[in-house]
Formats: sequence, C-alpha cells, structure tokens
Amino acid sequence: MTRTDDIPQAYDERSVLLQMLHYTQDTAVMKVSGLSEDLAHRAPLAGSPLMTPANVLNHLRWVERSWVNADLFGGEDDGPWSEEDPDGEFRQGSELSVAEVIGLYEQEAARTRAAFAEVDLDLVRQGERVRPPVTARWILLHLIEETARHNGHLDLLREMADGTTGD
Repeated sequence: MTRTDDIPQAYDERSVLLQMLHYTQDTAVMKVSGLSEDLAHRAPLAGSPLMTPANVLNHLRWVERSWVNADLFGGEDDGPWSEEDPDGEFRQGSELSVAEVIGLYEQEAARTRAAFAEVDLDLVRQGERVRPPVTARWILLHLIEETARHNGHLDLLREMADGTTGD
C-alpha cells in the first residue's frame, strides 16, 4: 500500500512543513508499533548497545521537547540527559514499555505540531545550544531532518528485528 499522508491539504509553507513533520513522526511510530517488548528493546549492533527501536523513539521524543521548550520558547531543558549520562534518554527508553514509549512520543509529537502551527516562523531564537541565532523555521526543518534521519535507523532496526520493510 502506498502512503499519501505526506501530501498536505494546502501548499503554503506552514502546511507543507507541518505535514512533512507529521509524516516523519508517524513513520517513526509505525516502525516501532507491533514489535514485542523483546524486539523493541533488542540492540542488534554490538557497538551500539543503546540503539534499539524503543530507545530511538524515546530519543526523538526528548529531542523534540528540548528544541521546542528550551530552544524555541526559552524554557528549561528538562530532558533525562546530563553531563554524567549524556545518553539518559536512550537509557530511559530501555526502562519503559514499548506502549509507553509510543504513547509518550505521540503526545510530544502532537505538542510539537501544535507549537509550530501557531509560532511565527521568522521568530529568532538563541539559547545555550543555539549559536548563532536561528529562526523557528530552521528549528522546524531541523526536527523534520532529524526525525527523517532516525527513521532510517528505525527502518534498519525494524528489518533486523522481524524482517518488516516498507514505508
């Protein structure tokens, strides 16, 4: 079956960008959905023990939250990472059920889309991680790029887990 949920209802810039974000977010969820707990938490790459489908999706959740809350709106970065544990969001994914990881990601993804539906895309932001200053548009495009890149990882992890391929 060919997916068409990447096609927006309107072709203004915001509609196109939000549809592509939603499409990449949904693709990430699809890649993890239906996996058993064992397969969702299995790390098939010996050199990357935290690279599991559940952990990658949990990473995407926290990346979106950080970029929106901290970098876009200037709030606190409340992600589970620290200097002592820079991969805290991956470790956290190992502790959550696959249903929890999917549900929490879907909630964060919806908040991200809602934020970008309203914010002025020309808003200029600068924070601890954002130097030089960037616009809200750049952050939105970065989230699409990062999610799409990790979808490639999820695609390979899913195929290695149970042989499933496709969109």
